[in-house]
Amino acid sequence: MTHLIPRAGFGKPLGALLISLAMALGASAQPWAPGMEPPPVLEAASAKDALKLEASRQASQRQAYLREAHELLHRHWGTKVKPQLLFAGDRADGCGVKEVRHPMAFYCPPSKQIAMALELRKSVRAAKGQSDAALLLLDLAVLAHEWGHHVNREKGLGPFSGGMGLTVKQEELAADWRTGVFLGWLMNVGALQVDDFSNTANLLFEMGDYERISRQHHGYPKDRFQALTRGLSSQLQPGQSVGNWTVDTNETFSRPLPGEPGDSLLGARRYEVRRFEIERGQQIATNLIGGLLGAASCVWGSQDQCVGMAMQQGKGRALGSYTKRELTLWCNSGSFDVSADDFDPQPIGRDGKGQAQVLAARDC
Repeated sequence: MTHLIPRAGFGKPLGALLISLAMALGASAQPWAPGMEPPPVLEAASAKDALKLEASRQASQRQAYLREAHELLHRHWGTKVKPQLLFAGDRADGCGVKEVRHPMAFYCPPSKQIAMALELRKSVRAAKGQSDAALLLLDLAVLAHEWGHHVNREKGLGPFSGGMGLTVKQEELAADWRTGVFLGWLMNVGALQVDDFSNTANLLFEMGDYERISRQHHGYPKDRFQALTRGLSSQLQPGQSVGNWTVDTNETFSRPLPGEPGDSLLGARRYEVRRFEIERGQQIATNLIGGLLGAASCVWGSQDQCVGMAMQQGKGRALGSYTKRELTLWCNSGSFDVSADDFDPQPIGRDGKGQAQVLAARDC
């Protein structure tokens, strides 16, 4: 990351000078996502900072880790104001909340406060059996989402600012997008691995809000996934390596597997893959779940939205997740197969994810 050092002269205001310097640096500067500009701070977030945060995840207590992440998010986004970070038991000063308690995770614009009082093992069924270190990454994603609301207020909603009028759904998708930007940046600098990201994303989607209550609806799984991956793809490019994985598309990752006897005769190539899938065949009823992401969201500053809980609606939702599969290409016949799905081998061009086409163009 190039640090921009302000210098006097040429009659330019500091802000204009920073922008000019950023444009002049061109490809050497960080590839900012739409809606982001170089942060107006001297101590911008660096790869070293991100790697330090990842190292501390294995040893830190939750509050210490989230405080460090809070500082990193402030430097990453370069906001003028750094919100106050609150935990369970802390006093809150706005949005109708007096004391922070489980299951609150919210950003309150009037008081510029972010609350992180989710007890994830109580709120997310899939958290059972997860390590403390794995749940800290989920905490980080929730914190990044709440930070997204704050950045939205200072910098706008990025690609989700269109439409006839601002809605909760636009606001939430913009926060998901910013979550993807931050997680993608961590992956880009080597501070977050593909399996850690996919596991965290799966947990995040499970705890996500898919209910439609008044104006508080946060979007359905496909909307939120697309917002997250849109942010992610602003930082990761197809063909880029992340550890021993390769980014194939904005929804898929792969790494090669050893061949098997006879593969050379068939032109077979084998890969371990991560693919995001919306499983439309399995619908699960919504439940009364405390601690849904943003269930206490204060983005609109009203008491009912701060403390409102998602009520049971009796409707189903599609279950989306990153799947762990093996993909086999047969270059000689132009076909592919993905393990544990409902399809027999198919022509390479019929992969709806586009991953088989990418792999064939690269390796066949």
